[in-house]
Amino acid sequence: MVEPHTKAGGYQLAKVVGVVAVMASALSQEYGSGINFVATQSLGVYPTIESLVPLAMFVTGLFYLPKVFLFMRFGKIMPRAGGSYVWITRSLGMQIGFIVHFLWWASLAFAIGVLAFAFGTFLSAGLVSAGLAGGTFFVTPWGHILAGAVAIWLIFALHYRGIGNYAKLVTILLGAVLLAAAIVVAVGFSHTPALFVQAAQSKLHLAVTVPAHAPAPSLSAFLSVCTLFIFAYGGISAAPFLGGEAKNGERSIPLGILWAWLAAVVLFTLVAAALFHSAPWWAIVTLIHHGDTAYATTPGLVGLLGAPALAAGLNLLVALIVGKTIAPQMMGTSRLVFAWAQDHLFPARFAQTSRWHTPSAALLLSAVIGTLSLVQSSLVGWSIGVTFRSIAILLVLALLGIGVLNLRWGSRFRNTPWREPIAKGWGVLVAAILGIAIAVALIGSVLVVPKTPFYFQPAFQALVAVIAGVAIYQWASAKARASGIQIHEIAEDLPLE
Repeated sequence: MVEPHTKAGGYQLAKVVGVVAVMASALSQEYGSGINFVATQSLGVYPTIESLVPLAMFVTGLFYLPKVFLFMRFGKIMPRAGGSYVWITRSLGMQIGFIVHFLWWASLAFAIGVLAFAFGTFLSAGLVSAGLAGGTFFVTPWGHILAGAVAIWLIFALHYRGIGNYAKLVTILLGAVLLAAAIVVAVGFSHTPALFVQAAQSKLHLAVTVPAHAPAPSLSAFLSVCTLFIFAYGGISAAPFLGGEAKNGERSIPLGILWAWLAAVVLFTLVAAALFHSAPWWAIVTLIHHGDTAYATTPGLVGLLGAPALAAGLNLLVALIVGKTIAPQMMGTSRLVFAWAQDHLFPARFAQTSRWHTPSAALLLSAVIGTLSLVQSSLVGWSIGVTFRSIAILLVLALLGIGVLNLRWGSRFRNTPWREPIAKGWGVLVAAILGIAIAVALIGSVLVVPKTPFYFQPAFQALVAVIAGVAIYQWASAKARASGIQIHEIAEDLPLE
């Protein structure tokens, strides 16, 4: 084990990850609850988006294009374990970079537990669909805890023993993602709304009819749903955290990000279009209002249309897909803590590694917080919302754009070796300005969510995280000064890998 910033040989993570693994890691975090749950459930909060959900999914992917461009540019110059944290601190300064990434980290660390909770839900649905009555145990509080904890700690054990194991896991499970998407697309485009209405009536005894007077779709609802779907594409934000472990990171990180974005836009748009081809928006709204939310999900809708065996198989496949989403989130949160420790913002032990060159203490912290979040979600029900995570992702986009402008025209980083290769050219300036504009517009549309308690409001949750981030930064700064270290000066150099 080594301490951060030791110069004797320098700290090195194991550089074994290639382009395909970077892409698979991003897709592993993206293709999960976002497309299987949030896509249809968005109608429960914003019903006036109506039939435009697939278009919103596609447009959200386009909204990500400036971020993809900026990530590729920064990733080519600064492939590091800290990802966008390193990029923002080295273009704007330590404090703002830490606080926004503490907000992002808090949202993602607690989301590990929420995903582990959802794993039990989909596992139970699959087992019950297969005729195993005992599967209902996994939707009880203790069933959720058991299934989710097993998923969290199995992934921890696998990851702890080497990033190569993690890369193999996400690459193999990319096949599960492609298979699930193919099933949904085939079933969705081969059935009509009339068949779906008939299935709802025969299987659920629910009368589903076209509304007599539906208002025109709302632009505000469209933008709000796009912001929700930012969460679905969030894996792109985590991909750069593999920068310290990528072979030829200057090439593999940008290419992996680009391929992941292209694959996500195609898969998400096709799946959403297939779902809403067979299940019209007004039918999904009726299911939600009637309390049949289990059927207002991707596997639920397919299960209504397909054979019971298909429903069981898809639910089990989706359970696997949702469970595997824990892996890239644990990777991203642990590498962020590792980067903070390198910069003296967290205790030095979080920059130490196992014999397999993984950040052991940082991984353990992520697994523990994920488990606590799982218990909380199972027994209490409180959790950090999807919209809050989307806001954190959008803030990173906005600050990256501002960072490019600061590198181009600011004075503080004028003499750093990364200033010119990142800020040169008009293309990156256009991407920066578009990124800032998109982030501001989308954040403004969801700071307050209708019919939601104050503790679930994104604005409230973000405020709490910012206050905590400021307090931790001030504590770390004071502790560093006592050791003769000025935190703000750390941004003048890149961290060791």
